[in-house]
Amino acid sequence: MDFKTMLQLPVLDNNQVLEMLLEIAAIERDKERPQMPQVTISTNLDSTSGFFVNYDSDKKAILLCDLFDGKAQFNYISAHAISSISISNINKYAYLLSDGKIPFIPEDEEIPTILQLKKDIKDLELVVKSIIDKEISIVYNDKNTPEDTGKYYALKVLVLLKETISRIASDSLAKEAFITSVSKIEFNLAKENKTRIVEGVLFITIDTSKVFRSFPNAIQLQEQIEAHL
Repeated sequence: MDFKTMLQLPVLDNNQVLEMLLEIAAIERDKERPQMPQVTISTNLDSTSGFFVNYDSDKKAILLCDLFDGKAQFNYISAHAISSISISNINKYAYLLSDGKIPFIPEDEEIPTILQLKKDIKDLELVVKSIIDKEISIVYNDKNTPEDTGKYYALKVLVLLKETISRIASDSLAKEAFITSVSKIEFNLAKENKTRIVEGVLFITIDTSKVFRSFPNAIQLQEQIEAHL
């Protein structure tokens, strides 16, 4: 992170910082080699450092972990006692701390090629056919050649679609209504979450204005789709 980028960061309170850390940890936890944020949490009496692992907002408790010579150390901290939080090892997550002011840039290895994206769409069409017993064509609707960030988001939307359609298919009435109403799915990326069905085409707009914080989850997208069936 350069100095100019740092100057765009807003002031966050401790609760906001903990929520951001929780979001970062959730992303890293699913990776093969997770790089958890390193934090130092200070109270009025002491300070504790380690890798951020989890935060329970109901219990108001934080879990930090570390390894020393292969031996694990766990620190459980009451969020009520926090006076300050210092963070490192999160340069690529500046976009989360900025609440949309700093653009999200995916890692190079996370960006699919156009050819790979087309293949993944075809693969999803086969999966959908196996789930609902009907062929549904799927189209990523981008007027221009997708930029790297758009290709990255499109790949995430495919995962979202698979989970959402699986949820719809688990209910026999919803599945039947979906089969009857939808023959094609077109999705695009914008600054709102919206769905509509026109002459058998399910149009889905995904909000990427705040990266995954504005993304719908599978339950939300399912509810949006079923409202039109």
